[in-house]
Amino acid sequence: MLQNRKLGRTNLSVSEIGLGCWPLGGLTTINGISITYGDLDEATASNIIKTALELGVNTFDTADSYSLGNSEKRLGKALKEHRADVHIFTKAAGVPSYNEPMPMGIDLSYHHLMAALDRSLKRLETSYVDLFQAHKAPQSEKDFLSLEKTFKEIKAEGKAFYCGVSIGLEYEKGIELIKRGMVDTIQLYFSLLDFRPVEKLLPLAKKNGVGIIIAEPLAQGFLTGKYKQGHSFSKTDIRSGYDTITLRTKIERSQHFQFLANESRTLNVAALAYVLNRDEVSTCIPGAKSVEQLRSNIGASEASLTNDELEKIAEIQQKWLQS
Repeated sequence: MLQNRKLGRTNLSVSEIGLGCWPLGGLTTINGISITYGDLDEATASNIIKTALELGVNTFDTADSYSLGNSEKRLGKALKEHRADVHIFTKAAGVPSYNEPMPMGIDLSYHHLMAALDRSLKRLETSYVDLFQAHKAPQSEKDFLSLEKTFKEIKAEGKAFYCGVSIGLEYEKGIELIKRGMVDTIQLYFSLLDFRPVEKLLPLAKKNGVGIIIAEPLAQGFLTGKYKQGHSFSKTDIRSGYDTITLRTKIERSQHFQFLANESRTLNVAALAYVLNRDEVSTCIPGAKSVEQLRSNIGASEASLTNDELEKIAEIQQKWLQS
């Protein structure tokens, strides 16, 4: 049965496995570059959300940049009748622009974020979100001050109960945000492949009551065991932007953890169990492109790793740190 955890010092009780809604908006390209994971029609997206609700998921994380708002539209439509029973998280800061490999610029200014949230609320068909997040870590003192002002105003207007920042791999920025006392939550990449947060960030967040949301717990799908050396992604998939060396490294490192898969669990379940093994984590939000993927991911709520498995994982990760 899917368990709930407290989101840091907030009063939100979130399902420990939520739904990352990046894929749900369907195929979207900018300047011919895909900004999502292939195509997903509305009926499939709606069925994934419906099934998530039936399985006990109450936490849905999206962003205004996901399929340029279409993820929010589909999510809002599907959750409209369930609004009081779910937690909706969204993010803003991305601005379509001519950049590669990801055609997005970043705007953390007060006026942009306030206007972006208003647009998100319309697409989500709600008057508030449970959590609003900046979709990029602040890079300058100006950014920090802008976020402080924005978060204060958003909460005062009741457009979001809580505010946080999605930092990706910028762990030092996350530490700074926590030390400044600016955030209720931090969303970050943490997985068998991206494990550095266990050293400083996660313990600091727990000490300060900051909720931790884990994005990409399956390392963009590489920890599903599906991909072998030589695999190439379709141009409609954002992962097609990886260079050959990066792609080879991700696949090679993922294969080190095949020992975690056995007759009773798949690699993706073991990978999620690794993330949920940390009590600092409030929720992880793997995406899903099918109901089958969703069901498999949620099964990780009842899985666990042995001490021997955890020790072997740590040995592998330490070798990478030393190489």
